[in-house]
Amino acid sequence: MEGASQLVRTGRKSSIESEPRTLRFHQIQYAREAAEYVMNTKDLEEAKRIFTQGLQPVVSVMKPTGEEMTDSVDEFEYSEDRYRLSELRDVVTAPF
Repeated sequence: MEGASQLVRTGRKSSIESEPRTLRFHQIQYAREAAEYVMNTKDLEEAKRIFTQGLQPVVSVMKPTGEEMTDSVDEFEYSEDRYRLSELRDVVTAPF
């Protein structure tokens, strides 16, 4: 049975292809150095703007049951202040 050992092409992507790409060590090191440069040369508000530029808040998520939960953007902005760290963390040397 010659055809039994061959893979059948279904046109679907494997799950690994939908995973985010992994950075190589030198790319992580470059990102850390760039982040350190921003933190050393910009004030806190400007650094925050640079690091969050282009990000969009997540306003809905799916529960494991498949039910969708939706939060308003206003509620997200309100809750942002409740989850601040009590102390500053060293983000430059923190592992990823």
